[in-house]
Amino acid sequence: MTSWSDEPEPPAAGGVAGDFRSERARLESPMTWSLPLCRLGSVSVRVHALFLLLIAVELLRSSVSAGGRTLALPPTAMLMASFFALSVLHELARTLCYRRIGGDLDEWLLWPLGGLCTADAGDREGGSAWCAASGWLAQALLAAVVGAVLYHQTGRVLNGAVPLPWSLEGYRELSLTSAGVGIECLWLLQWSLMVTLSLGALPAFPLTGGQVLLAVLAERRGWSATAHLVARAGVVCAVALLVAGLAFDGWTMSALALLVWIASRETVVRVEATDALLQERPERIAPQRRAPSDDQGEIDRILEKINRDGMKSLSMRERWRLKAATRRRRDEGGGIR
Repeated sequence: MTSWSDEPEPPAAGGVAGDFRSERARLESPMTWSLPLCRLGSVSVRVHALFLLLIAVELLRSSVSAGGRTLALPPTAMLMASFFALSVLHELARTLCYRRIGGDLDEWLLWPLGGLCTADAGDREGGSAWCAASGWLAQALLAAVVGAVLYHQTGRVLNGAVPLPWSLEGYRELSLTSAGVGIECLWLLQWSLMVTLSLGALPAFPLTGGQVLLAVLAERRGWSATAHLVARAGVVCAVALLVAGLAFDGWTMSALALLVWIASRETVVRVEATDALLQERPERIAPQRRAPSDDQGEIDRILEKINRDGMKSLSMRERWRLKAATRRRRDEGGGIR
């Protein structure tokens, strides 16, 4: 009854809001700059190029100018390893959550505060919000365990069990004691956790807070309107992070502010491209043969809903399913029938 012609998507219409998966990097889209790392079963693991740049710059700084605000090379290497391990933990928790509720996450795009890819969370109510938050919650659980160990060893809460995320003075104080290398490594891991948890909670793309906000509000306000709202919040967060970076002389904070601003801008472009795509293609729907598919009835229902109520009536899950079906049909050599 319905058909889509197999036309290429607009270049800017990659993933959905806050989702920066991409088959190839594009020079005009910094959020897609990544390098393949490995495969874990059915999951493709990629690392964002800016993550690798951060690691290289921090290691270089610590090797040539240790002292003052810069740590020596060994603790800096431990910090970078902690951020990488926490990104893997974040994505592993999200993948397990997706699969538990019937969805799947087949690509990890790692960056210092988690991952940059999302997936269809299935039909369970509230599933998208839980999947978006699962990585952050796994890190919070780890922080509670590590904090308990640090409190037992140091007897301190601030800069002991709970390091201040804007300062590494607690580590320097700890290194002057006889705490031992193991406790120092735990403190650096906990500091990394405090940074990722505090920044990840901000309501901006591509941070966890922005993903959760999108998942919670999309069903009430509409997917497109919510994505624009979170993108505007991202601009505010970017300005706040830039001010904080200038105040604390932190180039990494300023770089994160730039990244959040870019992600917010790209989200708006992707959402508008997706809106235009969904507005344009239903007008070309014409009776043609129907290719056999297990989810064909669901796709037909979504297309009928677009014809009847317009593109803005689609939920976030319906948009994800429609785009996934379009991508799958294109890979098979045909459009949606």
